[in-house]
Amino acid sequence: MYKPIKTKKGDQTVTQASGATAFIALMVGLIVLYFIFLPPDERAKILDEEEDEEEQSNDEVIEDKILLLEYPGRIDYLKEKTYEHDISSFYLYKTTNAKEIHSANPFIVRNGLFDEKKKEIKFTIDDLENTDNILLSFSLREYRGILSIMLNGKEVFESEISTSNPQPIRLDKKYLDEDNILEFSVSGVGIRFWSTNVYSFSDLKIVADVTDISRQEGQNTFFISENEKLNMEKARLRFIPDCTQDEVGKLEVMINYNQISSNVPDCKTVNMYSFSPAYLDSGDNQIIFKTGDGSYRVEQIRVDTFLKEITYPTYYFEINESLYKKIQDKTYDVRLSLEFVDDKRSKTMDININDRMSRIDTKESKYYKNIDRELKQGNNFIKIHPLSMLDIVEMKVELKE
Repeated sequence: MYKPIKTKKGDQTVTQASGATAFIALMVGLIVLYFIFLPPDERAKILDEEEDEEEQSNDEVIEDKILLLEYPGRIDYLKEKTYEHDISSFYLYKTTNAKEIHSANPFIVRNGLFDEKKKEIKFTIDDLENTDNILLSFSLREYRGILSIMLNGKEVFESEISTSNPQPIRLDKKYLDEDNILEFSVSGVGIRFWSTNVYSFSDLKIVADVTDISRQEGQNTFFISENEKLNMEKARLRFIPDCTQDEVGKLEVMINYNQISSNVPDCKTVNMYSFSPAYLDSGDNQIIFKTGDGSYRVEQIRVDTFLKEITYPTYYFEINESLYKKIQDKTYDVRLSLEFVDDKRSKTMDININDRMSRIDTKESKYYKNIDRELKQGNNFIKIHPLSMLDIVEMKVELKE
C-alpha cells in the first residue's frame, strides 16, 4: 500500500530556488530567440542605434577638449654662460708744477701827515683744492716804515722790511677763496711829521704749486644686455697695471660710482676683484680708474659676468587609450597653439614634443601646429628651448575635428 512521503521545510526552500532559476533561464532564452528570429535589417538597426548612442555620448565628453593650457610668460634666451667685456687701456698720471697765479704792475703805498695811499690787488684761484704752497713775492725800490698786508681781511704780514728782495710771504690756504683781495698799507710817521713812510713795489707775483689732475682719472663705458643683467649671478673685474711699485700710490677703481678697490695694486701682474652684480645696470655702465700718486698704464681691462643656470619649462599632459585611437584614426587632430606678445620681433625656438624636435621662427603674434604624429598614448611632454627672448601669453594643446 502506497504511503505519502513527508517533505521537510529545507527541502521546500531548495525546490522554490530551483524554480526561480528555471524561470530566469526561460526568459533569457526567449529574448535570444527573439533576436535570432528578427529580420537581419531590424536586428542590425537596433544594434547600430545602441552603438551610435554610445559613440555620441563619448564624443560629447571629448569634443573640443583642451589637453593642455599654460601661460609661460617671459622665457629668457642666453647664448653664453659667461660674458667678457673688454675695455680700452688707460694712461694715468698726476703732475704738480709751480704756476704763476697773478702778477701786478709796479705800485706805491705811502703814509704821511696829509697823504695816505693803500693798494688792493684782486686775484682768482681757479682750482683751490689742487693749489698748494701759495707764495707772494715782490721787489722793493723804496722801503720805509712798517708794511702791513691783509688777505681777505686777515693779517698775513706786518713788519719792517730792510731789503729790496725780501723772502716770499706764504699765504695761508685757510684764508684763501676762489676770489681773493690783498690789501697793502704802511704805518704812519708818528712825530716825524715832515717825512713819509713809503713802499715802492715791482715784480709782484703770486705763485703756487698746482696739481694737474686732468690725466689722473680715466673712464670708459661697456654694455650689459637686459637678459645678461636679469640672469647674472656674479661679476669680476681684472686688469694689469704697468707701473713701478715704489713710485705709485693708491689706484681707485669704481663701476657706476661703486668702489671696487682702493689700494696699491701689484704692478705688472693680473689684479682681480669680485664685486656684486647689483653694481651693474642693463645698458651702458661706466668704469673709472683714478690714481692718487704716480703714473699707471692700466691694460687688459675686462669685466666678466657669470650667469646662473636656466631651467627651461616643461609641460605635461595625458592621452588615454580611447582618445589615442581616435587620434590615430583621424577622428580628431591635435593642435598646438602659441600666442605671443605682439612686438613684431622674431620669435625663434625649438619645441621638443616627446623627444621630437621642431624649429619655430615667426614674427606673427600667433602660431599653430598639428602635432598628431608626435603624440603617444599615456604621458606626453612639451619643452621649450628659446633661441631668442620669448614672451608667450598662452600655450594650448586642443582637439580639433
